Amino acid sequence: MASKGTYAIGDVQGCFTALQALLSALGEYRELWFAGDVINRGAQSQATLAWAYDEQDALRLVLGNHDLYAISRWAGIAKAKKSDTLAALLADRRADEYFQWLRERPFLYQDVELPWLMVHAALDADWSPADAAGHAETLQQALRGKNWKAFLRRLWEAEAPHRWQDCRNEDDAQRFRVAVFTRARWVREDGYYAWTNEAPDASFLPWHQRYFAHQDEGAIVCGHWATQGLRVEERLLALDSGCVWGRQLTAARIDQHPIALTQIDCRAASLGSLLTPNQQDIAAHA
Repeated sequence: MASKGTYAIGDVQGCFTALQALLSALGEYRELWFAGDVINRGAQSQATLAWAYDEQDALRLVLGNHDLYAISRWAGIAKAKKSDTLAALLADRRADEYFQWLRERPFLYQDVELPWLMVHAALDADWSPADAAGHAETLQQALRGKNWKAFLRRLWEAEAPHRWQDCRNEDDAQRFRVAVFTRARWVREDGYYAWTNEAPDASFLPWHQRYFAHQDEGAIVCGHWATQGLRVEERLLALDSGCVWGRQLTAARIDQHPIALTQIDCRAASLGSLLTPNQQDIAAHA
């Protein structure tokens, strides 16, 4: 019998049918690591977060930008965006339980028995893994503390500085930390980030290129960057393979070498929940 494994999973974003199909393909597991953005954009955020809450003992989850946005919506701090799909979740009678639990999730997770650490988006190249853990703990204390709503309000009051050196006060520092952990993609060699989907010009590199050029430590599991897609490298598992955009949901077994991948076709999985068995077979081969 195969041993129960530890699997890291990319951005689910409320695509619960696809997640169920992926878990069925995996079979038994010991732990599941989720690289953030478990909810929003997909149509099944309510079912996804309810399942995660019920399965929390086996889950290790870090916060992504969509998770932070959802917490802010629940807290009455953020207004609904066009891409918001949180109405059913926010109306759930157990929403307070779910969101109180989500609010207590970390920004960085590391298991001392495994070589990987997990964040949603990125690590700054000037942060060692120990430095990054300290920055994540600072954020976690703020989000778990009694003044957490004030922390979130201040977070969204201004754009994050583009460089750590440009942080003028602790509010700026918190905005920068959150932006790196949950939003970063592109950065220049001088440490200047573009908080954008596309690189402004050729001087910007993917964050991980700069990170690995500067840091000899740290093997990283992340999500967030669907347009970059799946990347499996010696020190990088970038697992956002665009499920919510109809592509794949990816799991990587991280407690063995070499890394073993399992993927689900998200379009076929989503269609499958609405189709007859014969139509499901057609959809799976479309």
